[in-house]
Amino acid sequence: MDGVYNPTKLGYTLLPMITDILYRCPNCGSFDWLDREHCRHCGTGVRIISRSRIEVGGTENTVSHWYQKVLSFELPANGGDAILTSGPVELSREAHKGTYKGYSGVVARRYTRLPFDEGGLVLKRNGLVFSGRNESFAIPLGDVTAITIESDTIIVISRTLGVLFFDFLEESGKKWEDMIRKVLTVHHAPREIVEFYPRLRFEDSFREFPARATGHKDLVMPVKRWFSSNTSLLFTVVRALAKPVVEKLFSVDIRGLENIPKTGAALLLSNHTSFMDSIILGTFPRRRIWFMAKNSEYRNPLMTWAMIKARSFPVRRYTIDVAAVRNAIRVVQQGHILGIYPEGERCWDNSLLPLRFGTMRLALALGKPIIPVGISGAYELMPRWESSLKPSTVRIRIGEPFELPHIPGPKQTKDHVFQARDTVRTRITNLLGEIN
Repeated sequence: MDGVYNPTKLGYTLLPMITDILYRCPNCGSFDWLDREHCRHCGTGVRIISRSRIEVGGTENTVSHWYQKVLSFELPANGGDAILTSGPVELSREAHKGTYKGYSGVVARRYTRLPFDEGGLVLKRNGLVFSGRNESFAIPLGDVTAITIESDTIIVISRTLGVLFFDFLEESGKKWEDMIRKVLTVHHAPREIVEFYPRLRFEDSFREFPARATGHKDLVMPVKRWFSSNTSLLFTVVRALAKPVVEKLFSVDIRGLENIPKTGAALLLSNHTSFMDSIILGTFPRRRIWFMAKNSEYRNPLMTWAMIKARSFPVRRYTIDVAAVRNAIRVVQQGHILGIYPEGERCWDNSLLPLRFGTMRLALALGKPIIPVGISGAYELMPRWESSLKPSTVRIRIGEPFELPHIPGPKQTKDHVFQARDTVRTRITNLLGEIN
């Protein structure tokens, strides 16, 4: 549906979803701003060009450009302590759901979310306040150890209250994530926050010099076999049948498959723009790619069974998941290719997110070849804020493997981690540049 704005087709179907990202007017910075085709506060016109391009005030540009404009605005000055007041919010807590056992001895605890209250949330300059039917509580900013988002659910990790899921039923969760991040940034200044999850990480919190600890050079985990075979004939057949369908349906243009080594362990690191990335990447290479997948994907027995067959394992990405790290080591030490999206989540605006420091530390500690991958076009296929597929050409470029220094965790310094991050980012960016 790319092209001229059509209020009966493209406009009304995409505007509510795009405003999950553009929750403030890119021109005047007002919240609750969009009235069909213009800002109700400053009158600026809006025209949807495609899923990745928007015209604002007569200027056409990318969603990423306009989102950066939104992020550039300061916290709203309401003349009081409250910054944002929510509509209805469902509050859930984390609960253990059972044990996940996959191929190659992968084992992890599965978690679910148990709703237990509804109410409203207020973001203040010194913290969050929840007022519900059953209970009310405050979370001081100093008590917040991590903040992230899944769909419209904000996940806040509190030192005293644990993992809290706030599901915004009538408004953009992205707005709340960004505003909470801004408040945390002000609260912790002049210390610079460089990462908001799986824990708040500060510029000055990295080790400047290697620790004196010895050992840790070769990471090894015990492996127990849950299945008599480490392969699935059913998945092999399904994968073979799916390849021509996926190639034609999504107009896949993939190059560099020869750069995936025929044998041996490796890490495949790719940018992440769409839910479809793993499906496409998992279909074309001859070798199977083991992917980490967020814990919420294992929501029912059927999905869990499918994820086992597809060679994945769960990760609680909103906190430091030791089990996921152990499973990553198990997969690699047995000679498999481990696929990780180093951004940690799908992007919102088709631009590369900061790479996770935890992924860089794991890559350094494992000391295995890294296969960089750049994906373009999947955002238009199904961006994070959309639930339907739209025809789009997906272009994938797989780069030549390269190696980072093999450095055990205790020996890693700030320079090591930052240099690894810059190297991986450059490799992925260069591949995206070849496509675009």
